[in-house]
Formats: sequence, structure tokens, C-alpha cells
Amino acid sequence: MNPDTLQKQITDERKLEMQRKDKSEAHLYMMLKVYTEDQFYGHQGNDLFDMDKIKSRDFRILKSLNLSGVMELLSDSYGYPIDNMRIWPLTLRTNQTNRPTTLEVEDAEKTVYDIAENDPTWIVFLETADPECQKALPQFDKDSDVLLFLKKYDPKTKTISYCGHIAVSITQKIYELIPLLCERGGFPEGTPLIIYEEVKPNLTEKIQDVRLQLDKALDELMDGDILVFQRDDPENDQYELATAKDYFRDLYYRIEVLLCDKTNLNDPGFTLTLSVKMNYFQIAKAIAAKLDTDPMLLQLFRAQPHRDGPSHPIRCAYEGTLRDLIFSLKPRTPNVKKLYYQRLTIKINELENKKQFRCVWVSNKLKEEEMVLYPNKDDTVAGLLMEAKLLKNRTLGNNGSGKLRLLEVISNKIHQVQQEDVLLECLNPVGTKTYRIEEIPEDQLDLNETELLLCVAHFQKELFSMFGVPFLIRVQEGEPFTEVRERIKNQLEISEKELEKIKFAIVLLGKTSYITEDEYRVSIKDFLPGRGGTGAMQQKAWLGLDHVNKNKRSRYNYFEKAIKILN
Repeated sequence: MNPDTLQKQITDERKLEMQRKDKSEAHLYMMLKVYTEDQFYGHQGNDLFDMDKIKSRDFRILKSLNLSGVMELLSDSYGYPIDNMRIWPLTLRTNQTNRPTTLEVEDAEKTVYDIAENDPTWIVFLETADPECQKALPQFDKDSDVLLFLKKYDPKTKTISYCGHIAVSITQKIYELIPLLCERGGFPEGTPLIIYEEVKPNLTEKIQDVRLQLDKALDELMDGDILVFQRDDPENDQYELATAKDYFRDLYYRIEVLLCDKTNLNDPGFTLTLSVKMNYFQIAKAIAAKLDTDPMLLQLFRAQPHRDGPSHPIRCAYEGTLRDLIFSLKPRTPNVKKLYYQRLTIKINELENKKQFRCVWVSNKLKEEEMVLYPNKDDTVAGLLMEAKLLKNRTLGNNGSGKLRLLEVISNKIHQVQQEDVLLECLNPVGTKTYRIEEIPEDQLDLNETELLLCVAHFQKELFSMFGVPFLIRVQEGEPFTEVRERIKNQLEISEKELEKIKFAIVLLGKTSYITEDEYRVSIKDFLPGRGGTGAMQQKAWLGLDHVNKNKRSRYNYFEKAIKILN
């Protein structure tokens, strides 16, 4: 056998044996999770740190190990003498706070498993002496001393700074701590302070009388209590969260919200921490700050309740709060809250007073492109065309008239030219009906009594097989059809050979009359609408181009969406 192969086999067998041994002896071990003061700095929430975000240092230890053995292990791991360390078990209080508490061990030989009250995981705070002092930790009397942790609040930056811990007598008066608090907070000596007790989430109480002893001033004084202090300054009132109490109340209502770009289906989004009490503009302001844009240039959308994706837009006049807007996406992800946003080119309050009008822009070369306009809701076709002209002014043809028109297109055929005084609310693009805007050719601006605008549309053999981009062409009474044919050729930009493959037909009420005579001259009456037997006005005839559809995929509706089949 190859020596390398043999060595690998031996190594694998040893690993397997170790795994078997670990599994068989797993019941003999427990986990010790250690946190130190270094991990408290930078924490902006309740308590001293967040267990979900801060990683502990973990030790796999024998359950039979006594406290002395644990201290020796920690001394070797952290490099401190045993006298320079003290263990404080982290305990979940009844008010749902996690705080260090006194370790009471009367029997020196008591196992760590018994000390942890038979819990396979023991979580502790390891207090260590200042390395620069090189002195052992002072003795702590569990009956007359108390361990307190200190935080400073800055209303200007709305931030919390961890300022270490102290072990003091329970009879010490609050005002006697002020010089130390000023030193820890970086304030000049004698700076007036406001001092609070951080009791639990959404309960931070101001200490009203600093002349009281600690055991009288703090509610149920215990090891692990937290004092929060700030400078007592009249200028604090100008800030959004003027006091530490305001800060922690605001913190209590904060949640993480996932913000995704509505226009990008694959956008992973970004997370913001927002208060559920925020109104619309406060939410928009926070999102805009992240995106470096104007909050008025954002539109917000709810998330759909049962699937990923945006729901209806949220009006900027919405009077509710963030709490009313968010909900869990799915039962499997109950903590995920989501909103969508969309960048705008006009301010949101202006947008909401406007109507979104989706249409098609057609160039003088009959090239289509989707266009979305935002005219006023009570506007007319004239206002819509003005919006389109502002958007497309640079792309208008050099030889064009500079004037626009709105066409109603149904199933690839121009149904009518909309009059400019028609209200937009009367236009309804449903089914195969769409609207298109185009520049009016110079020769179609002013027609006399002997001229007519004729709709030209494409079909293949049968009228229900219509396709392509229809267009309007000017015809004149008595003009040879050969001239009309030539204008169509120029409009479509095709060769004479391709034109010969097209058959021309006058279409009226679903019936086709093919033009077969070379000498045919245009007769306006052939295309004008007549009256039926009931006296009702009939539709106007149109000119059909019967030829092969080279693009087999017929598009009836420019904005038609695909149908999804979900298995």
C-alpha cells in the first residue's frame, strides 16, 4: 500500500475513534460561555450586550470540575492571575433583563454543574482587574456591596456609551457618585448630571433625589443594576430624543425593516431600524437618508401578505404609523418586516395628484416604445399631449409639424383619433385597446373637403389575423391609387419587390374588397361611414394590407402580461 494512503487511512481512523469517544463521553461535559467587559462597548440597546449579536468565548469543560479548576482554566486562557478575575453568572431576571449576579459557593468542592443548577450551558461575565494597575480585584462583600454598570447618553448623537462598572457600598449616596460619573463620561468636574436607572425595556426611571442612598434610591437594588447618566443641559430640549428615558422608550418601539426596490425584482434590499411609531414622512426621511435622495422623490409600497412582492402604494397623506403598515411575510419568517420603495422624477405629492397614463410612443419610422406619463387627474387629452411633448421634444422629426395626436388602437387597427377636449377619465385601455401618441406629419395637419385621413393596417388572409403597427395616411378624392401605393411604400420603407407581395383591400364591416384595377382612383365615399338599417352610424372603412406576417408572434396589447401557471 502507498505510504501516503496508509497514513491517510490511519489519520481518518483516529478521527473516527475520537468522534466515537466524544459522542460516548458527551454526557460528562458541559459548555462554559464567557463574556468580558470589552464586549459591552458600542452596545446601543438594553442590558449590557446582545447575545444574538455578540459571540462568547466557549469552553468545553467537565461537569465534575470545581470552581478552582474553572478559574485555573480561565487564568491560562486570558493571562490574568486568579486574584485578578471574578466570575459573575448572567441571570435572566423576572423582568426579562439579563444581568450579572453574585456567585455564591460555600462548598469549595461543589462541581460547576451543580453551581450552574444542572444547566449544560453556563453563561458568565468575567470581571478582570485593570492590567495597568497590576493589582488584585478588591474584596466584594455580597451583603454590603453592590456591582453597578454605567452608561452615558448623548442626546445630540442619540448614542449610548458604556462607561465601565463599579463596586460600591449599598449605603453610598447617589450624589457621591457624580464625580466618578463625570470622570467616566469625560465631563468637566462639577458638571450637573441627570441620573436614571435602566430597569427593563421601556422602563427607565429618573432618580429624583440624589441625596438618597443607593438601596433607597434604586428600586430593589441588585448586583448588575445599570445607571444611565447625561449632562443636565437646557439645550437638550432641542434634540429629538432629549433624555435617556426618551431614547430607551424609542428603542423599545424600534424594529428592523427590510427595504427593497420595487423596480428591481432581484433586489436583496437593505435593512433599517425604524420605530413602529414613525409616520409616513419620518419613514420616507430615514429611507431617503440611506439612498442619499429627497424623501419627496420616493414612493412607498406595502408588502403583500402571502407572497413576496409589492402591494398597493401608500399615499403620502397616510395618517397611520409604521406599525399599521408592516406584517410578517410568511409564518416561517415571523420577524421579517418589509416595505418597498420606488424612486420618482417628480415629488410624491405632485404624483398623487396626477394620473398614471401608460401608452405607446410611435416615431415617424413606426418604431414603438412604451411611455408612462403623469398628467393631472382632471386633465384632458390636450394636457396629456403637452406632457408627452415635454418628454419627447428632442426626438421629434426635423420635418414634422411639432404637434402631437392621441390615437386609440384596438387589435392592431387605429380605431379613432381622440379629440383634445376629451377628459382623460373617459379613456379606458382595457383588453386589446391601447393608446398611442405620435407626431402629426406636416401633410396631415390641414385637410380640405376633398381629403381624408385613412387608417392603414396589416393582416394575413383573414381579418382576425391582424399584426404590425397601423398608421394613418392622407388620401385625396380622385387621386390615382398608384400615388397612395407609393406613399405607403415610403412610409414602410420597403422595396418595390416587397410592395408587390402586398394585396390592397378596402375593409368595411368585416368585409374586404380587394383593389385589383391599376386605374383605380380614390373615391372618398368608399371610405366614409354610412348608416345602417336602424339609422345608426356605421364604422369608417380602412385600407388593409394583406401579406405574410414575418413576425409570427402577434401582439394584441402592448402592455399585456404573461400568464403564470403555478403548480
